[in-house]
Amino acid sequence: MDELLAQGLQAVRAGARVALDPGESLRIGTKRNRNDVVTQVDREVEALVAEMLAPTGYAFVGEEAHAARSWDGRVWVLDPIDGTLNYVAVHRGWAISLALVEDGRPLLGIVADPVDDRLYVALAGRGAWEGRLGVRDDGAAGCPSVAGSKAGDDDGVAGPGAGVPEVVARLVPGARPLVVEDGELADGVVIAHLHALAALRHLPEIIESSRGLRVYGAAALELAEVAAGRAGCLVHTRLQPWDVAAGVLLCQEAGAVVTRVDGTHLDVREAGSVLAGPASTHATMARRLVEG
Repeated sequence: MDELLAQGLQAVRAGARVALDPGESLRIGTKRNRNDVVTQVDREVEALVAEMLAPTGYAFVGEEAHAARSWDGRVWVLDPIDGTLNYVAVHRGWAISLALVEDGRPLLGIVADPVDDRLYVALAGRGAWEGRLGVRDDGAAGCPSVAGSKAGDDDGVAGPGAGVPEVVARLVPGARPLVVEDGELADGVVIAHLHALAALRHLPEIIESSRGLRVYGAAALELAEVAAGRAGCLVHTRLQPWDVAAGVLLCQEAGAVVTRVDGTHLDVREAGSVLAGPASTHATMARRLVEG
């Protein structure tokens, strides 16, 4: 898994460099509606990441052009640019999201925020961490292979700190653990979208009892905000596997609870709703959403 993490990070960083500097004007198209946009960069990043991960031998699912013949075994799941409308319109608030999933369970998750130089990484059963993406420095920072330089060598990457495995310290500059502290709904902000407000009749009044509503426009970053403890709860009514596969693992490994909106198990292979937050907040939200 350590080597797969290294390969995944190398591919994500390569994709981030393309997205940050595509070398040409954006060609913008639409899919389901005028706000569901796609660019040539989405497709180029997906093609590049798929090519770089092909040697792993695992199937590959991407939002734009790669579908799975089967979800059996291990499958890479990629959103090449999560938040393409943000990428086009405001040039920030977008992410690259990559996960390795086995039988509906994420084993590895990577969420990169290239503009803010943030990187989120999670390994099933081993934790979640936040650090620097590093692609803005010299084009190679933070990208040594697992078999390469050792933590603490003179390579610009610090040795492991408390709660940071050596492999993560080598691959993620400035890595620090993500730990979600339990908290009440009233003490955090709620991330939700207009479609959730329309579909869940109790949600507006629930938000009024919180510290307010936020919308990021990129589900991977929204889940990362929960995992980092900067948001109290996330409510979505319908997301796709590539939207959530990496972010769900970030939240789970940081200590948040993640389910469907009705509290049932979430299988990341299937599109559907998402409710994520610290245990107490999640329980309160789940109960109030279904109250008569």
